[in-house]
Amino acid sequence: MERPVIALTMGDAAGVGPELIVQVLADDETYRRCRPLVIADSGVIRRACHLLGVERTVREIGAPTEAAFTADGIDVLCPPDLTVGTVELGRLEPRLGEAAARCMRLAFTLAGQGTVDGVVLAPMNKQGFHLAGYPYVDELAYLAAETASPEPISLGAITPSLWTVAVTQHLPFQEIVPNLTTERIVAHIRRLHDVLGTVGVATPRLAVAALNVHAGEGGLFGREELDIIAPAVAEAQRGGLPVTGPVPADTVFVRAQAGEFQGVVCMYHDQANIARKLLATRRGATVYLGLPVPCATTAHGTAYDIAGHGVAATDSLADALRYTCSLAGGGGAG
Repeated sequence: MERPVIALTMGDAAGVGPELIVQVLADDETYRRCRPLVIADSGVIRRACHLLGVERTVREIGAPTEAAFTADGIDVLCPPDLTVGTVELGRLEPRLGEAAARCMRLAFTLAGQGTVDGVVLAPMNKQGFHLAGYPYVDELAYLAAETASPEPISLGAITPSLWTVAVTQHLPFQEIVPNLTTERIVAHIRRLHDVLGTVGVATPRLAVAALNVHAGEGGLFGREELDIIAPAVAEAQRGGLPVTGPVPADTVFVRAQAGEFQGVVCMYHDQANIARKLLATRRGATVYLGLPVPCATTAHGTAYDIAGHGVAATDSLADALRYTCSLAGGGGAG
């Protein structure tokens, strides 16, 4: 099987993203998994190599067809007319939010052309992105608009054997219930089950978290479990999926951590993310599906406080790359 071409975008140049990319590409195993193509300003990548003492030739290319995809160098394709120039590490700058957006846009332009099989995003700063004039709540909303993708979803890998997905994402709390439907919950159950199988989790078992306290206590604390969530679980079970629920949200991750479930379908963002951030170590990644190609990013942000110190852990970006390779057909997610 031919190794997939994976684009890695530089993220915020003042954060840890460039140095994480360089470190991951310094591992020869990366080149056995995929053909990595960095979308960035080449000067940013050179500075990261110098900072880390990584001896790799930075090969500036004008098109993906010029890439060598060999471990002795880093193939860098820069968006047209992008020059980042001097960067003060750890400092928020709107122009760097613009640069991060342009790198993502080019990566998905190449994906739309069939040139790239997957995309890995180094962390960007959402405030810098917004200050650069982008009105989207996050990179997924931006990429969905850029690629005309109607309803992409975000999955969270806490560990290789425990994943989450939230049916609703960045919404005011009062808008969560109007956006919960049986159909959407079933779709998220199916998508999470399919992804777990693809990344190598054998016979995954899923739980669906309840929305209300004590799973609604039979309607005493709300009817969402009775009217929306339980019917979704029943429909998924009729379709042959190994899913349990609604499970009270205050116990579902205790049971998952004990090994009872490998995937948890949550009703809203914080229900999933509080658990992710409590249970995860330095590993884990966020995976975006429903875009033209699989895409993943780190479970952490730009880490301005340690940018340039050479101490940022690569585990999360390495996980993001592994999952993207696997979902793009390259295998090796374990």
